[in-house]
Amino acid sequence: MNIFKPGISLGLVILLFSNTLLGQTKPAVKKKNYCNPLVIGQPSTKRLSVVYEIQPTHSGATNFTSAPLATYTTTSSPAHSIRLIYNKTLFTKPKLYMSFSAGYWFSGFNVTNRSNNSFARMLGQSRFHSLNASSNIFKPLNEKNFLLLNLSVEANGNATSFKNFSGDNILLGGAAIFGWKKGFKRMWGLGIFRGYRLGKVIHVPALLYNNSFNKEWGIDALLPARLNFRYKSSATALWLLGYELDGTQFALQNSNPLFNNAFFQRGEIRPKIGLEKQLNKNWAFTINAGVRINGRFNVSSDYGGKNLIVESNPSPSLFINGGLHIVNFVKKKKK
Repeated sequence: MNIFKPGISLGLVILLFSNTLLGQTKPAVKKKNYCNPLVIGQPSTKRLSVVYEIQPTHSGATNFTSAPLATYTTTSSPAHSIRLIYNKTLFTKPKLYMSFSAGYWFSGFNVTNRSNNSFARMLGQSRFHSLNASSNIFKPLNEKNFLLLNLSVEANGNATSFKNFSGDNILLGGAAIFGWKKGFKRMWGLGIFRGYRLGKVIHVPALLYNNSFNKEWGIDALLPARLNFRYKSSATALWLLGYELDGTQFALQNSNPLFNNAFFQRGEIRPKIGLEKQLNKNWAFTINAGVRINGRFNVSSDYGGKNLIVESNPSPSLFINGGLHIVNFVKKKKK
């Protein structure tokens, strides 16, 4: 004998079936989008670079703080330098981008009147070395906002100070920026910058502004450190016009007690024009020419640069540099 009525049985089946479907159906979760550090039109990232620079003339008045009425002329012809730079992308993920950079900078001055004063002799006898490493961390917060962190460390000095390496050779820098991103054409941000670009540590507000106005014209800036207007004249040629702050602080050790355990502060403001030429998909060439305007060219007895031994003011001088760059390492074909 069937104790369930047909209507009740059908209702129970529909109820159980509907509950099963409801239990299996999950609410749709909207995927969250994140911004990225890419701005179209920017110069390509170089994996490995070699850059040689020369300043045909370099001269200026030199004052010793112990004898402020005594002014000497220090002349260098030419001043030259070479830089090696390595860049690597560590990883790119939707929620985090990180890159690493390392470099070496060698510079020297061919002082022609070393007998004029002890600063000229120290400058002519010294070869300055700078080793540096840095990391950029781009952290997207959502589709429009991001945090950008830069951490850097330098080991600088003349050759003798490197042989007796100490904490005086080490410099720390970096930047922290909160920014806004609009598509692949524009990003900007505000933060703080710490560095030795003018030969002495500074803490200043920082403005990041990268914008591609169209396929040919754009601007890339991290103020006050650098600014470049760019013009893409062809698929393989990019022209740059702008400026950069360059320089750092070097620990000194010297046979002259006046400069022993002191610090050479070198900083420059460099308006320039340059061309980046893509040779093929793996190689690029750059050439830049401009003017070196003195920001700081002093010797201090202390790490903080407050007690000057020598204050020098070189006159503006021309500079030109050329670089060869590996954009991509050639991968060996698998056999």
